[in-house]
Order: sequence, then C-alpha cells, then structure tokens
Amino acid sequence: MSCSFIPKIKLPAGLAASSRAALGRLHGSPRTFLNNRDANISMIFSLSLLPVLGMIAVGVDYGRAVMLRSDLQSSLDAAVLAAVSATGSPTATQRQTLATNYLNSVFQVKSGTVSSSNFNFNSTLGTMTGTVTASLPTMLGQNWLPTLSVTANSTASVGSIKVRALDVAMCIDTTGSMSNTLGAVQSNALNFYSNLSTALSNAGVPSFDQIRVRVIYYRDYGGNGYMNITSTNRYGQTYYPYGGPVSGTSLGDSVVLNASSFYTLPGSANSFSTFVNGSSASGGGDLPESGLECLNAAMASSWTAVGATLSNGKVVEEVYPVISIYTDAGAHPPSFTWSLQNPSYPAASVMPRDYAGLLTKWNDSTVIDQTNKMILFYGNPAVDDDYYFGNTSGWQTIKTWPGFSNPGSLTSANTSFVTTLAAGIATNYKSPTLTH
Repeated sequence: MSCSFIPKIKLPAGLAASSRAALGRLHGSPRTFLNNRDANISMIFSLSLLPVLGMIAVGVDYGRAVMLRSDLQSSLDAAVLAAVSATGSPTATQRQTLATNYLNSVFQVKSGTVSSSNFNFNSTLGTMTGTVTASLPTMLGQNWLPTLSVTANSTASVGSIKVRALDVAMCIDTTGSMSNTLGAVQSNALNFYSNLSTALSNAGVPSFDQIRVRVIYYRDYGGNGYMNITSTNRYGQTYYPYGGPVSGTSLGDSVVLNASSFYTLPGSANSFSTFVNGSSASGGGDLPESGLECLNAAMASSWTAVGATLSNGKVVEEVYPVISIYTDAGAHPPSFTWSLQNPSYPAASVMPRDYAGLLTKWNDSTVIDQTNKMILFYGNPAVDDDYYFGNTSGWQTIKTWPGFSNPGSLTSANTSFVTTLAAGIATNYKSPTLTH
C-alpha cells in the first residue's frame, strides 16, 4: 500500500474565492478559457520584463565598451608612437616587437582583455600600423551574447614625430634642510639619461632626439638680514635680538647660485655627475630662500632653439624647455630689502625687481620658447610665509603663471626623483595627432 502526503494550505478568503472561481472556469468550455481576460496585465508585464532587462544590460555593456575602446585606443597610439620613434635604426621586426611589448606594458586592463594584436612596419613608407581587439564579457550571459569585441586602429609615421629636443633646468634648494633632495639628485646623476628615458617611455612620451640637463643650486642672498632687526629694552637701549648687526656678504650665503651649463646626455654623463656631486646642503637663514633668483637664472638658460642642428645632423623642429624646482621653503619677493644690500646680488638688468618683470621675461619668446614651456614645482607652493617678515607671495604668485604645474610633492621627488620628473613632463606633453 502506498500513501502520499499532500499538505493543506489555507488561503485567505478573498484569494481562495478567486481561485475557486478560476478553477470553475477551467472546467468550462475551452472557448470560455481562451476568451478569459483575467490577469492580462500581469502576464503582459511578465512577458515584457525580459526584453526590458535585456535592453538595460545592452545599454550598460555599450557604455563599458566605449570606455574600453578609449583605453585601448590611447594604449595603441602610445605603442605605435614608441615604435616609430625608437632610436638606433631598428629593423621592421624589432619595431613590431617593440610595439607589441609596449602595448602589453601600458594597457591597463579595466573591463576587458586583449584577444589579438597585429603590428606592421612599412620600411618604404616609414609607417607603423596597429590593430588591436579586446574581448569584453557582457551582462547578457553565456546563452545570449557572452562577449563583445572592441577594436582599435592606429597609424603613425616616422614623420608623425618631429625632431624634438628636451632641455631640463633644475633649480634645487641646497640649504641645510634639503640634504635628502640633494642626495636623490646625486644618486641619479650618472644614470640620469637612461632612467629618464625609461620613465618617459613608461609614461607614454616618445623618445627625444636630444636631452640636455643643467643644475642650479641656490641658497639665500639675504637670509641673515633678520639679524639686523632691532628692539628696545626697558631701559630704552637698542639691541639686536637675533644677533646682528651684519652687512655685505654676511647678509647671505657665501655662494648663493652655483649653476652648471647644459650637459648633453648621455655623452656628458660623467661631467654632469661630477658637478652634481660637488655640493652639499648647508646655509640658509630665515625660512624663505632666493628661489625666484634661481628661477630667473633658469629662464635665461641657453635653451635649444627650433632650427638648431643636432650632432646627428637632424634639424630641431620642436623644443621642450622645462624648469623643475625643488624646495621646502618659500621664496623672498623681488626687491627683498636685505638681498638688495648684498653686493653680489644681480643687477636690475639681470634680475627683474618685481613680479611683473619676471612674468614678462617668462612670456618673452626671445628668452624661452613659448609652445611647450613648463615650470614643474616639487614642493608646496603655499609654504612661502616668511617667518620673520610676513611675506605672503613668493611661489603663490608664480603658480599662477602659464605652464606652471605642481605634479608631485618634495617627498615624492626624494623617493622617486626621475619618475616624478618624467610624470610632470608627460602631464604637459602634447601628443601628435595620429590616424585612427
């Protein structure tokens, strides 16, 4: 004997009555059942829900695909540019391998993965073409449309990259508190070219045809001037609470600006390293230093000019003049009282006596090329209060200039000196327009 247990479910009175009525109709004729319109809305809603959800999923997937293609395109552009700008006359196969490796290193996987890539270098035309396809998992599931394919194309020619020269003038505060920064510069000096080239490449900047660098170490022309501040004691006597009086060269450091010429790298790496390592952090006085005087000296550098002929016979078509500044202190304003009393202070014909004069110099195309000029400030522009004299300008004024950026802190520069410099250059670098 078999027995089955059927649970009893007690329905609410209204629902039970409705169910009995429905069951009664089921026992009627087929025509009656087919003509019944009860619960039409629920049925229609249920049937339409799936396509609505599908449309939403398609919309979301489309947005993800657009973002993926943007990432893929920028990575592909960087790869073909790296291939056509490679130095040393690589073969077509070497360029194609370089492009593939570069793509794999810079493409940041966010929502999809590269499923195929193809690069071809035409030695006759000097063009590199690239096609990359990425696969994007969808929200529609395996049974409908499991993946979307996203494709990017790019073409660059050797002519897409102009003959470019990079000049970097570094203003480095070498007062007593800056030993860590000075050490970071010195430890990178001998391998500066290779480290910078690699960091720029990793940041998506094609190789430059020439890289030159110069260093200007600065301290303070009038940092001890605060020692001439006087006070009156209760007996009416005048005294110097900070230890003065001082005058002449005692107002500042014995050597305020110690500047090198430009070194062309990598050929002059040893000379560059010798100069960089020939200084130590010392001096200073009050909190601000003579940073604007260093900026002025850097602006007056012997920059590479468009039209100049390089050692390899190429003619420069584009220049990148970069001033990078490293400091943990503010800057005395132009015409600072005690700086002007220092007999070694630059003449007015050399160092402008106000901010307007400095800005005019920065915006003068006969002084510095205006197209790609940069001031990269590694520090805190707000740290320019004068402990003794209440100066509230300094770097706060300079940060309003065209071409100024603050791409990293002094701490980041000390930790990764060359990488942060490359990041600053890359942020302001204008990439050529490629054929997509």
